[in-house]
Amino acid sequence: MVEPFTNLRWSLLLNVTYFSVFQKWTDEFLTWNVSDYGGIETISTQAESIWRPDLFLYHNVNHEFDGWLDDVVIISSDGLVDWKAPAVTMSACLVDVSDFPFDKQECPLKFGSWNHNGRQIDYFSKNNVGDLANLIRNAEWDVPKLIAKRSNPLYNGVPYPDVTFTIHMTRRPTFYVINMFLPCALLAFVVAATFYLPPDCGEKISFGVAVLLSLAVFQLLVAEAVPRSENIPAIGRFIFVSLALMTLSLLSTAFVITLGDSVQDSKPVPGWARKVFLKYASKALLMGDQSKHTWEAPWYICNSPSKHTENDSNYETHRNDMCSDTKQKSTIYLPAKSTMKTPASMKKQVEFLLQIKSTVEEISGYMKKMDMVKTIHNEWKTLAMVVDRIFLVLYIIASVITLVVTLLSVNGGK
Repeated sequence: MVEPFTNLRWSLLLNVTYFSVFQKWTDEFLTWNVSDYGGIETISTQAESIWRPDLFLYHNVNHEFDGWLDDVVIISSDGLVDWKAPAVTMSACLVDVSDFPFDKQECPLKFGSWNHNGRQIDYFSKNNVGDLANLIRNAEWDVPKLIAKRSNPLYNGVPYPDVTFTIHMTRRPTFYVINMFLPCALLAFVVAATFYLPPDCGEKISFGVAVLLSLAVFQLLVAEAVPRSENIPAIGRFIFVSLALMTLSLLSTAFVITLGDSVQDSKPVPGWARKVFLKYASKALLMGDQSKHTWEAPWYICNSPSKHTENDSNYETHRNDMCSDTKQKSTIYLPAKSTMKTPASMKKQVEFLLQIKSTVEEISGYMKKMDMVKTIHNEWKTLAMVVDRIFLVLYIIASVITLVVTLLSVNGGK
Protein backbone atom coordinates (compact mmCIF):
# COMPACT_ATOMS: atom_id res chain seq x y z
CA MET A 1 0.00 0.00 0.00
CA VAL A 2 1.30 3.44 -0.88
CA GLU A 3 0.57 6.48 1.27
CA PRO A 4 2.11 9.65 -0.24
CA PHE A 5 3.09 12.39 2.16
CA THR A 6 1.37 15.75 1.74
CA ASN A 7 4.54 17.75 2.40
CA LEU A 8 6.22 17.71 -1.00
CA ARG A 9 9.52 19.43 -1.62
CA TRP A 10 11.90 19.88 -4.51
CA SER A 11 9.88 17.79 -6.99
CA LEU A 12 10.28 14.68 -4.81
CA LEU A 13 7.34 12.55 -3.79
CA LEU A 14 7.93 10.80 -0.48
CA ASN A 15 6.05 7.51 -0.23
CA VAL A 16 5.51 5.52 2.91
CA THR A 17 4.98 2.03 1.53
CA TYR A 18 3.56 -0.97 3.31
CA PHE A 19 4.34 -4.02 1.21
CA SER A 20 5.30 -7.70 1.34
CA VAL A 21 8.03 -9.19 -0.81
CA PHE A 22 7.58 -12.86 -1.61
CA GLN A 23 10.96 -14.39 -2.40
CA LYS A 24 11.80 -17.94 -3.36
CA TRP A 25 15.20 -19.45 -3.96
CA THR A 26 16.89 -22.82 -3.79
CA ASP A 27 19.56 -23.50 -1.18
CA GLU A 28 21.38 -26.76 -1.84
CA PHE A 29 22.61 -26.83 1.75
CA LEU A 30 19.04 -27.03 3.08
CA THR A 31 17.98 -30.29 1.46
CA TRP A 32 17.18 -33.56 3.18
CA ASN A 33 15.77 -37.00 2.48
CA VAL A 34 12.10 -37.10 3.46
CA SER A 35 12.19 -40.82 4.29
CA ASP A 36 15.03 -40.30 6.73
CA TYR A 37 13.02 -37.79 8.77
CA GLY A 38 9.65 -39.43 9.15
CA GLY A 39 8.10 -37.99 5.97
CA ILE A 40 8.66 -34.32 6.92
CA GLU A 41 8.61 -32.35 3.68
CA THR A 42 8.62 -28.74 4.98
CA ILE A 43 9.80 -26.99 8.09
CA SER A 44 9.43 -23.44 9.42
CA THR A 45 12.14 -21.45 11.11
CA GLN A 46 13.19 -17.91 11.78
CA ALA A 47 14.56 -16.05 8.76
CA GLU A 48 17.60 -14.97 10.73
CA SER A 49 18.64 -18.63 11.12
CA ILE A 50 19.47 -19.13 7.45
CA TRP A 51 21.20 -17.31 4.65
CA ARG A 52 19.08 -14.73 2.84
CA PRO A 53 19.80 -12.57 -0.22
CA ASP A 54 20.68 -8.99 0.64
CA LEU A 55 17.68 -7.47 -1.13
CA PHE A 56 17.97 -3.69 -1.03
CA LEU A 57 15.62 -0.84 -1.95
CA TYR A 58 17.78 1.66 -3.83
CA HIS A 59 15.42 4.63 -3.42
CA ASN A 60 15.09 4.18 0.30
CA VAL A 61 15.24 7.45 2.29
CA ASN A 62 14.41 6.04 5.72
CA HIS A 63 17.62 6.20 7.73
CA GLU A 64 16.12 4.05 10.48
CA PHE A 65 15.35 1.19 8.10
CA ASP A 66 17.77 -1.64 8.96
CA GLY A 67 16.45 -4.42 6.73
CA TRP A 68 13.50 -6.72 6.45
CA LEU A 69 11.56 -8.05 9.38
CA ASP A 70 12.92 -11.36 10.65
CA ASP A 71 9.80 -13.29 9.97
CA VAL A 72 9.32 -17.03 9.49
CA VAL A 73 10.59 -18.81 6.39
CA ILE A 74 9.32 -22.13 5.01
CA ILE A 75 11.92 -24.58 3.77
CA SER A 76 11.09 -27.56 1.57
CA SER A 77 13.03 -30.82 1.46
CA ASP A 78 14.37 -30.02 -2.02
CA GLY A 79 16.00 -26.83 -0.68
CA LEU A 80 13.30 -24.39 -1.86
CA VAL A 81 13.08 -21.48 0.58
CA ASP A 82 9.86 -19.44 0.68
CA TRP A 83 10.27 -16.12 2.48
CA LYS A 84 7.36 -13.73 2.85
CA ALA A 85 8.93 -10.56 4.18
CA PRO A 86 6.58 -7.69 5.17
CA ALA A 87 8.21 -4.27 5.40
CA VAL A 88 7.47 -0.62 5.96
CA THR A 89 9.76 1.75 4.12
CA MET A 90 9.96 5.29 2.78
CA SER A 91 11.09 5.99 -0.76
CA ALA A 92 11.46 9.07 -2.95
CA CYS A 93 10.69 9.58 -6.62
CA LEU A 94 10.68 12.50 -9.04
CA VAL A 95 7.31 14.03 -9.91
CA ASP A 96 6.00 16.17 -12.73
CA VAL A 97 3.44 18.72 -11.52
CA SER A 98 2.67 20.22 -14.92
CA ASP A 99 -0.91 18.92 -14.80
CA PHE A 100 -1.57 19.45 -11.09
CA PRO A 101 -4.19 18.75 -9.75
CA PHE A 102 -5.01 16.42 -12.67
CA ASP A 103 -1.58 14.81 -12.72
CA LYS A 104 -0.45 11.20 -12.92
CA GLN A 105 2.76 10.09 -11.26
CA GLU A 106 4.99 7.05 -11.63
CA CYS A 107 7.07 6.09 -8.63
CA PRO A 108 9.62 3.29 -9.15
CA LEU A 109 10.73 0.94 -6.40
CA LYS A 110 14.00 -0.67 -7.49
CA PHE A 111 15.10 -3.80 -5.65
CA GLY A 112 18.46 -5.41 -6.07
CA SER A 113 21.53 -6.73 -4.31
CA TRP A 114 24.01 -4.34 -2.74
CA ASN A 115 26.95 -6.71 -2.12
CA HIS A 116 26.48 -9.37 -4.81
CA ASN A 117 26.57 -9.07 -8.57
CA GLY A 118 24.62 -10.98 -11.19
CA ARG A 119 27.17 -13.80 -11.28
CA GLN A 120 26.38 -14.59 -7.65
CA ILE A 121 22.69 -13.69 -7.27
CA ASP A 122 20.17 -13.20 -10.05
CA TYR A 123 16.83 -11.49 -9.46
CA PHE A 124 13.73 -11.78 -11.62
CA SER A 125 10.01 -11.21 -11.17
CA LYS A 126 7.54 -14.07 -11.43
CA ASN A 127 4.83 -11.81 -12.91
CA ASN A 128 4.92 -8.58 -14.89
CA VAL A 129 2.41 -6.91 -12.56
CA GLY A 130 2.28 -6.55 -8.82
CA ASP A 131 -0.52 -7.77 -6.62
CA LEU A 132 -2.88 -4.95 -5.59
CA ALA A 133 -5.56 -7.14 -4.04
CA ASN A 134 -4.77 -5.92 -0.51
CA LEU A 135 -4.28 -2.29 -1.48
CA ILE A 136 -5.65 0.11 1.13
CA ARG A 137 -7.61 3.00 -0.40
CA ASN A 138 -5.89 6.37 -0.17
CA ALA A 139 -7.74 9.69 0.13
CA GLU A 140 -5.58 11.55 -2.39
CA TRP A 141 -4.26 8.92 -4.79
CA ASP A 142 -5.55 6.07 -6.90
CA VAL A 143 -3.15 3.23 -7.73
CA PRO A 144 -4.51 1.62 -10.91
CA LYS A 145 -1.55 -0.66 -11.60
CA LEU A 146 1.83 -1.87 -10.38
CA ILE A 147 4.23 -2.91 -13.15
CA ALA A 148 7.30 -5.12 -12.57
CA LYS A 149 10.28 -5.00 -14.90
CA ARG A 150 13.65 -6.73 -14.68
CA SER A 151 16.81 -5.03 -15.92
CA ASN A 152 20.41 -6.14 -16.00
CA PRO A 153 22.69 -3.09 -16.22
CA LEU A 154 26.46 -3.47 -16.46
CA TYR A 155 28.86 -1.63 -14.20
CA ASN A 156 32.50 -2.01 -15.27
CA GLY A 157 31.44 -5.04 -17.29
CA VAL A 158 29.83 -6.76 -14.31
CA PRO A 159 26.04 -7.33 -14.38
CA TYR A 160 23.93 -6.16 -11.46
CA PRO A 161 20.36 -7.36 -12.05
CA ASP A 162 17.46 -5.63 -10.38
CA VAL A 163 13.67 -5.67 -10.44
CA THR A 164 11.80 -2.36 -10.56
CA PHE A 165 8.17 -2.13 -9.43
CA THR A 166 6.65 1.03 -10.88
CA ILE A 167 3.68 2.36 -8.94
CA HIS A 168 1.27 4.24 -11.24
CA MET A 169 -0.65 6.80 -9.24
CA THR A 170 -3.46 9.12 -10.29
CA ARG A 171 -4.30 12.10 -8.10
CA ARG A 172 -7.87 12.55 -6.99
CA PRO A 173 -8.58 16.15 -8.13
CA THR A 174 -11.93 16.69 -6.41
CA PHE A 175 -10.50 18.35 -3.31
CA TYR A 176 -8.28 20.74 -5.28
CA VAL A 177 -10.96 21.53 -7.87
CA ILE A 178 -13.52 22.48 -5.24
CA ASN A 179 -11.16 24.35 -2.92
CA MET A 180 -8.72 25.93 -5.41
CA PHE A 181 -9.51 25.65 -9.10
CA LEU A 182 -13.23 26.49 -8.98
CA PRO A 183 -12.87 29.55 -6.66
CA CYS A 184 -10.06 30.88 -8.86
CA ALA A 185 -12.21 30.49 -11.98
CA LEU A 186 -15.16 32.21 -10.28
CA LEU A 187 -12.97 35.10 -9.13
CA ALA A 188 -11.61 35.48 -12.65
CA PHE A 189 -15.13 35.83 -14.04
CA VAL A 190 -16.30 38.05 -11.16
CA VAL A 191 -13.89 40.72 -12.40
CA ALA A 192 -16.17 41.07 -15.43
CA ALA A 193 -18.67 42.76 -13.09
CA THR A 194 -16.36 45.78 -12.85
CA PHE A 195 -17.06 46.55 -16.51
CA TYR A 196 -20.78 46.88 -15.75
CA LEU A 197 -20.24 49.59 -13.16
CA PRO A 198 -20.68 53.18 -14.44
CA PRO A 199 -17.45 54.96 -15.44
CA ASP A 200 -17.95 57.60 -12.73
CA CYS A 201 -18.36 54.95 -10.02
CA GLY A 202 -15.53 55.18 -7.53
CA GLU A 203 -15.72 51.48 -6.64
CA LYS A 204 -14.52 50.10 -9.97
CA ILE A 205 -10.82 50.22 -9.10
CA SER A 206 -11.22 49.12 -5.46
CA PHE A 207 -13.44 46.19 -6.45
CA GLY A 208 -10.94 45.00 -9.05
CA VAL A 209 -8.03 45.34 -6.62
CA ALA A 210 -9.92 43.34 -3.97
CA VAL A 211 -10.53 40.47 -6.41
CA LEU A 212 -6.91 40.66 -7.57
CA LEU A 213 -5.65 40.30 -4.00
CA SER A 214 -8.02 37.37 -3.40
CA LEU A 215 -6.61 35.55 -6.40
CA ALA A 216 -3.08 36.29 -5.20
CA VAL A 217 -3.95 34.53 -1.92
CA PHE A 218 -5.02 31.44 -3.87
CA GLN A 219 -1.73 31.59 -5.72
CA LEU A 220 0.08 31.31 -2.38
CA LEU A 221 -2.09 28.34 -1.40
CA VAL A 222 -1.26 26.58 -4.65
CA ALA A 223 2.44 27.28 -4.14
CA GLU A 224 2.28 25.54 -0.76
CA ALA A 225 0.32 22.56 -2.07
CA VAL A 226 2.61 21.55 -4.93
CA PRO A 227 6.32 20.68 -4.88
CA ARG A 228 8.91 23.22 -5.91
CA SER A 229 9.65 22.60 -9.53
CA GLU A 230 10.60 24.36 -12.74
CA ASN A 231 7.34 23.12 -14.24
CA ILE A 232 4.39 25.37 -13.54
CA PRO A 233 1.24 23.39 -12.59
CA ALA A 234 -1.92 23.75 -14.63
CA ILE A 235 -3.78 25.60 -11.89
CA GLY A 236 -0.75 27.85 -11.41
CA ARG A 237 -0.73 28.72 -15.11
CA PHE A 238 -4.43 29.49 -14.98
CA ILE A 239 -4.04 31.74 -11.94
CA PHE A 240 -1.04 33.51 -13.46
CA VAL A 241 -2.87 34.27 -16.71
CA SER A 242 -5.95 35.33 -14.72
CA LEU A 243 -3.81 37.71 -12.67
CA ALA A 244 -2.41 39.18 -15.88
CA LEU A 245 -5.92 39.62 -17.30
CA MET A 246 -7.10 41.24 -14.06
CA THR A 247 -4.17 43.65 -14.18
CA LEU A 248 -5.07 44.57 -17.75
CA SER A 249 -8.70 44.99 -16.71
CA LEU A 250 -7.64 47.45 -13.99
CA LEU A 251 -5.61 49.40 -16.52
CA SER A 252 -8.54 49.45 -18.92
CA THR A 253 -10.82 50.55 -16.08
CA ALA A 254 -8.50 53.45 -15.29
CA PHE A 255 -8.53 54.39 -18.98
CA VAL A 256 -12.34 54.27 -19.10
CA ILE A 257 -12.65 56.44 -15.99
CA THR A 258 -10.25 58.96 -17.49
CA LEU A 259 -12.13 58.87 -20.79
CA GLY A 260 -15.45 59.46 -19.04
CA ASP A 261 -14.05 62.66 -17.49
CA SER A 262 -12.42 63.85 -20.71
CA VAL A 263 -14.40 67.04 -21.16
CA GLN A 264 -11.18 68.64 -22.47
CA ASP A 265 -12.22 72.29 -22.33
CA SER A 266 -15.75 71.39 -23.46
CA LYS A 267 -14.61 69.92 -26.77
CA PRO A 268 -17.19 67.49 -28.13
CA VAL A 269 -16.44 63.90 -29.01
CA PRO A 270 -14.52 63.75 -32.32
CA GLY A 271 -16.53 62.81 -35.37
CA TRP A 272 -14.62 59.61 -36.05
CA ALA A 273 -15.18 58.46 -32.48
CA ARG A 274 -18.90 59.20 -32.73
CA LYS A 275 -19.10 57.20 -35.94
CA VAL A 276 -16.96 54.22 -34.88
CA PHE A 277 -17.92 53.82 -31.23
CA LEU A 278 -21.24 55.61 -30.66
CA LYS A 279 -22.80 54.34 -33.88
CA TYR A 280 -21.35 51.07 -35.16
CA ALA A 281 -19.73 49.62 -32.02
CA SER A 282 -22.74 50.43 -29.82
CA LYS A 283 -25.06 48.71 -32.32
CA ALA A 284 -22.82 45.64 -32.41
CA LEU A 285 -22.87 45.52 -28.60
CA LEU A 286 -26.69 45.76 -28.54
CA MET A 287 -26.57 49.18 -26.89
CA GLY A 288 -28.43 51.00 -29.65
CA ASP A 289 -27.28 53.95 -31.71
CA GLN A 290 -25.71 56.33 -29.20
CA SER A 291 -24.78 58.93 -31.85
CA LYS A 292 -28.33 60.33 -32.23
CA HIS A 293 -28.17 62.57 -29.17
CA THR A 294 -28.56 66.28 -30.08
CA TRP A 295 -27.23 69.16 -28.04
CA GLU A 296 -26.79 72.92 -28.38
CA ALA A 297 -23.60 74.93 -28.27
CA PRO A 298 -23.14 77.64 -25.63
CA TRP A 299 -22.74 81.27 -26.51
CA TYR A 300 -19.02 81.38 -25.78
CA ILE A 301 -18.26 78.67 -28.37
CA CYS A 302 -20.24 80.52 -31.03
CA ASN A 303 -18.71 83.90 -30.21
CA SER A 304 -15.14 82.66 -29.72
CA PRO A 305 -12.74 82.70 -32.69
CA SER A 306 -11.88 79.33 -34.18
CA LYS A 307 -8.47 78.00 -33.23
CA HIS A 308 -8.73 74.68 -35.05
CA THR A 309 -6.74 73.51 -38.01
CA GLU A 310 -7.93 72.01 -41.26
CA ASN A 311 -8.00 68.55 -39.69
CA ASP A 312 -10.83 69.72 -37.40
CA SER A 313 -13.25 70.39 -40.25
CA ASN A 314 -15.78 68.06 -38.68
CA TYR A 315 -15.66 70.05 -35.46
CA GLU A 316 -16.08 73.36 -37.36
CA THR A 317 -19.07 72.07 -39.32
CA HIS A 318 -20.69 70.80 -36.14
CA ARG A 319 -19.94 74.14 -34.44
CA ASN A 320 -21.44 76.23 -37.25
CA ASP A 321 -24.60 74.15 -37.35
CA MET A 322 -25.13 74.53 -33.63
CA CYS A 323 -24.28 78.19 -33.53
CA SER A 324 -26.75 79.04 -36.30
CA ASP A 325 -29.58 77.61 -34.24
CA THR A 326 -28.30 79.20 -31.09
CA LYS A 327 -28.10 82.66 -32.62
CA GLN A 328 -31.66 82.40 -33.84
CA LYS A 329 -32.86 81.49 -30.39
CA SER A 330 -30.80 84.06 -28.52
CA THR A 331 -31.74 87.11 -30.65
CA ILE A 332 -33.85 89.69 -28.79
CA TYR A 333 -35.40 92.63 -30.69
CA LEU A 334 -35.93 95.99 -29.00
CA PRO A 335 -36.90 99.26 -30.55
CA ALA A 336 -34.00 101.51 -31.41
CA LYS A 337 -33.21 104.42 -29.16
CA SER A 338 -33.23 106.88 -31.99
CA THR A 339 -36.90 106.19 -32.82
CA MET A 340 -38.11 106.62 -29.29
CA LYS A 341 -39.33 110.08 -28.35
CA THR A 342 -40.20 109.77 -24.67
CA PRO A 343 -39.85 111.88 -21.58
CA ALA A 344 -37.00 111.39 -19.14
CA SER A 345 -38.98 108.87 -17.13
CA MET A 346 -39.50 106.73 -20.19
CA LYS A 347 -35.81 106.92 -21.00
CA LYS A 348 -34.96 105.62 -17.53
CA GLN A 349 -37.34 102.72 -18.00
CA VAL A 350 -35.75 101.90 -21.33
CA GLU A 351 -32.28 102.00 -19.74
CA PHE A 352 -33.57 99.75 -16.99
CA LEU A 353 -34.98 97.32 -19.54
CA LEU A 354 -31.68 97.32 -21.39
CA GLN A 355 -29.88 96.42 -18.16
CA ILE A 356 -32.39 93.64 -17.59
CA LYS A 357 -31.80 92.43 -21.13
CA SER A 358 -28.02 92.36 -20.55
CA THR A 359 -28.43 90.48 -17.30
CA VAL A 360 -30.83 87.99 -18.86
CA GLU A 361 -28.44 87.42 -21.75
CA GLU A 362 -25.58 86.86 -19.33
CA ILE A 363 -27.60 84.39 -17.25
CA SER A 364 -28.88 82.68 -20.38
CA GLY A 365 -25.36 82.36 -21.73
CA TYR A 366 -24.12 80.93 -18.45
CA MET A 367 -26.98 78.42 -18.32
CA LYS A 368 -26.33 77.40 -21.89
CA LYS A 369 -22.67 77.02 -21.05
CA MET A 370 -23.48 74.74 -18.12
CA ASP A 371 -25.92 72.75 -20.21
CA MET A 372 -23.34 72.45 -22.94
CA VAL A 373 -20.64 71.24 -20.53
CA LYS A 374 -23.04 68.74 -19.03
CA THR A 375 -24.13 67.50 -22.44
CA ILE A 376 -20.55 67.08 -23.63
CA HIS A 377 -19.66 65.36 -20.39
CA ASN A 378 -22.59 62.94 -20.82
CA GLU A 379 -21.45 62.26 -24.37
CA TRP A 380 -17.94 61.41 -23.15
CA LYS A 381 -19.49 59.17 -20.49
CA THR A 382 -21.50 57.41 -23.17
CA LEU A 383 -18.33 56.90 -25.18
CA ALA A 384 -16.63 55.54 -22.05
CA MET A 385 -19.50 53.09 -21.48
CA VAL A 386 -19.20 51.79 -25.05
CA VAL A 387 -15.43 51.37 -24.69
CA ASP A 388 -15.96 49.69 -21.32
CA ARG A 389 -18.37 47.24 -22.92
CA ILE A 390 -15.79 46.44 -25.59
CA PHE A 391 -13.23 45.68 -22.86
CA LEU A 392 -15.84 43.46 -21.17
CA VAL A 393 -16.30 41.36 -24.31
CA LEU A 394 -12.53 41.08 -24.80
CA TYR A 395 -12.00 40.08 -21.15
CA ILE A 396 -14.68 37.38 -21.24
CA ILE A 397 -13.27 35.95 -24.47
CA ALA A 398 -9.74 35.91 -23.01
CA SER A 399 -10.93 34.28 -19.77
CA VAL A 400 -12.88 31.57 -21.59
CA ILE A 401 -9.91 30.86 -23.87
CA THR A 402 -7.61 30.62 -20.83
CA LEU A 403 -9.93 28.16 -19.07
CA VAL A 404 -10.46 26.02 -22.17
CA VAL A 405 -6.76 25.93 -23.05
CA THR A 406 -5.90 24.93 -19.47
CA LEU A 407 -8.40 22.06 -19.46
CA LEU A 408 -7.40 20.91 -22.94
CA SER A 409 -3.71 20.94 -22.05
CA VAL A 410 -4.43 18.77 -19.01
CA ASN A 411 -6.60 16.33 -20.96
CA GLY A 412 -4.08 16.26 -23.78
CA GLY A 413 -1.33 15.36 -21.29
CA LYS A 414 -3.34 12.37 -20.20
